[in-house]
Amino acid sequence: MAQNYPKRIEMKEGIDLLLSHAERMGTEKVEINEAYGRILACRVRAKENIPPFDRSPYDGYAIRSADVAGAGHDSPVTLRIIEEVPAGHAPEKVIGPMEAVKILTGAPIPQGADAVEKYEDTSFTEKEVCFFSPIASGSNIVKAGEDVKKGEIVMEEGEYLSPASVGLLAGLGYGEVEVFKKPRVRIISTGDELLQVSEELKPGKIRNSSAYMLQGFLRQWGVDADIYGIVKDDEESIKEALKDCLAEADCVITTGGASVGDYDLALSSMEGIGAEVLFWQVRMKPGMATLAAVKDGRLLLGLSGNPSAAAAALFLLGLPAFRKMCGKREYKVPCIPVCLPDGFPKKSPGGRIVPGILEFDQGRVCLNTRKNQANGMVSPWGGCNLIGMIPKGSGALLPGSIIEALYLGEN
Repeated sequence: MAQNYPKRIEMKEGIDLLLSHAERMGTEKVEINEAYGRILACRVRAKENIPPFDRSPYDGYAIRSADVAGAGHDSPVTLRIIEEVPAGHAPEKVIGPMEAVKILTGAPIPQGADAVEKYEDTSFTEKEVCFFSPIASGSNIVKAGEDVKKGEIVMEEGEYLSPASVGLLAGLGYGEVEVFKKPRVRIISTGDELLQVSEELKPGKIRNSSAYMLQGFLRQWGVDADIYGIVKDDEESIKEALKDCLAEADCVITTGGASVGDYDLALSSMEGIGAEVLFWQVRMKPGMATLAAVKDGRLLLGLSGNPSAAAAALFLLGLPAFRKMCGKREYKVPCIPVCLPDGFPKKSPGGRIVPGILEFDQGRVCLNTRKNQANGMVSPWGGCNLIGMIPKGSGALLPGSIIEALYLGEN
């Protein structure tokens, strides 16, 4: 029985439908050296102060500021050096009147000291050090907890664990951390025209490049993406491949077979395995021939066999859903105004998607696009971190025109 599902929907509706069926993964604990790039699944509080003690940020001398209050170029004050404290060692002596401790960067402040003077602002011998100006109490001392205080919330659930985040966790003594599991995605390529990458080209054939491009994007986003392989244009074969992938994956992506034609079999194959079709075709160019369905709580995404159209649909429709599945707190892609320094020469009666790279030019945020934006091209997506959205009904855009663009950032 044919399903009644939305057709030729607006892009926002497609995003919302996918998000409504995208669920966060479960959680797992990973060692801290495996945490980079993962999404935090819990709130983190500081178990201790950073730094854990008052320390010196410079090589110099720890002193009592009162002892040098009257120091000047014509009346230097000389203090006796009683100890040297390298980083990683604790002071053994208490500073008394007219005494100083030679201290190295990162070393703890000795008891009795309330200031540190840098080496270069003193004159010293092995046993004495001269000061030529007063120094305020507290100068050049990094207080315990100045970076992070014990008990402070340092990270929230849903945060991306950057190298700095991992470093902070390590500094706080977290040897392992709870993160969201990576969504498992399997990519099925359909089409009698497809060859494996290593196969020699033959007339009428092309290599299966789209699967590797999509896999790369997904892995970049923190998704566990693998390629199932090439399936011929045969409904039963596609149905079997879908069943195989659904047995082990949280989401299945197909390429090819999503348009209108005798050999475009993605829709009938998904219906044939009992999937609920969410929508078929989206008002966007490239990427109109996009199909989405759900089977037993697992998403199915049917993309065009056209590489540029497949990339456009994956970024604009799939990325928010995958970010949500990965556990990100902010999963919708932010939109910013950008300048088209070279304009755009083509009319866009139905709206158009233009991938490019963010650049700054004379204080303007600009979208630098490749000259060739044809549907079948992969090259415009190389290094892409901005996706311009030219409104439907637009004529040719002049240089300097402002449009909205989705900012993909680094992650």
